[in-house]
Amino acid sequence: MPFKRSCGFPARACALMLALLLFASGALAEPGTLEVAFLNAGKADAFVLLTENSAVVIDTGENSMGDALVDFLLERGVSRVDALFITHFDKDHVGGADALLAALPVSAVYESACEKDNKQTRQYREALEDQGLTPIALQENMALEIDGVQYAISVTNLLCTGKNASNDSSLVIRVQHGQTRFLFAGDAENDRLAELLREGGLACDVLKVPHHGSYESLSSAFFQAASPTYAVITSDEEHPEDETVLHILSSLGTTVYLTRLGDVFCLSDGETLEFSQASA
Repeated sequence: MPFKRSCGFPARACALMLALLLFASGALAEPGTLEVAFLNAGKADAFVLLTENSAVVIDTGENSMGDALVDFLLERGVSRVDALFITHFDKDHVGGADALLAALPVSAVYESACEKDNKQTRQYREALEDQGLTPIALQENMALEIDGVQYAISVTNLLCTGKNASNDSSLVIRVQHGQTRFLFAGDAENDRLAELLREGGLACDVLKVPHHGSYESLSSAFFQAASPTYAVITSDEEHPEDETVLHILSSLGTTVYLTRLGDVFCLSDGETLEFSQASA
């Protein structure tokens, strides 16, 4: 689709920018918009997707992120989470889930079918039991619509064993709002990237770069297939993104945002996107 930072009509562009500012300052979602917050959670993933009538969370960062995630949701006026996705069970994705589940009602929980035993996953399981929730462990691709936003979840067919099994078991989530497309690639490493390339349908406007910006031999092919206008990398100063990844994305003309520099906010009106970033 033709992509531009504003729609070309001054009144509409001003309205879009106003909604973006309201989002960053804690106001409710504007009707007809999708607001995506890529939170500064260190080398960890925690994302919130809001519409006028829905709240969706994709991953919850580490244990230390749980309270900050809850505070963010409460400040936005969220009283219920419609869907929580746990892409896989590494501590930097599931760690804050117990705090979220204890603080807010969650309508549905979707998770990878590849189990991993660690303290954070056990805390998550205990929180689910406390709330009387049974998560849906996805064993095949699924799609759902939440308040006009399309979510398509891709699961792996790889075995849940091996050195990179947890990362390569990541649920990969395609989100479409009108004509704007987002791709959340979890911590996919080479085997999962190969699977996704065979699957196809990777083109997107916004890419959550897999595995905190780590370089893989298939990274270039994956980025070319996705061809994002914008990319977001979740990294920190101690574990920065790979310079090769930045170079590849730059060569594709992609604008890159780093959450280690502050929360990243994206607003879609179904046709155009606007970005802002809070200072860390």
